[in-house]
Amino acid sequence: MKFLLVLVFMLNILDADEIHRINSIVKDITKLRINYQKSQKELNLCKNRVKTLENKLKIANNLLKTKESKIVKVKVKEIKYLKNKENIFPKLKMRTKIIYTKANTYRLKRNAFIYNAVNGKKIDEWEKGTSFTSNQKTDKFIKITGYFRNKQWMKVENLLWIHSNDAFKRDAK
Repeated sequence: MKFLLVLVFMLNILDADEIHRINSIVKDITKLRINYQKSQKELNLCKNRVKTLENKLKIANNLLKTKESKIVKVKVKEIKYLKNKENIFPKLKMRTKIIYTKANTYRLKRNAFIYNAVNGKKIDEWEKGTSFTSNQKTDKFIKITGYFRNKQWMKVENLLWIHSNDAFKRDAK
């Protein structure tokens, strides 16, 4: 009988450990279920966010296509307009070569126009016989560096040019 009691007692102890182990497994499964449900909710939120972003991307792409088509139309119009124009580029001018010389005195042969640059605008007219000095010239113009007024030499402050045909070099004394 003792043996039977010990055996029953031992079975109860073994059952208690088994029950405890099963309860632990049930708790773990419950935690896993809760975590799974949370992750499913988060996944659904992410899917919704992705759908929203995809819709925004589609709208942006449509706007981009519209803008690109408008740009292409404008470029085509510009090209057609430019093709109808004779020459869209400005005419290039040869740069005038300035030759530096020893300072010389010149005198006007006749009344002559004074220019603000080589081939520039007329800014004044000087009388025949006016004397001036220069140390620079081109093939067609002479730069005026100074002039004589009441037998006094005056330095020129602005750029002044004159046609070389209108003046002659005075002889040095």
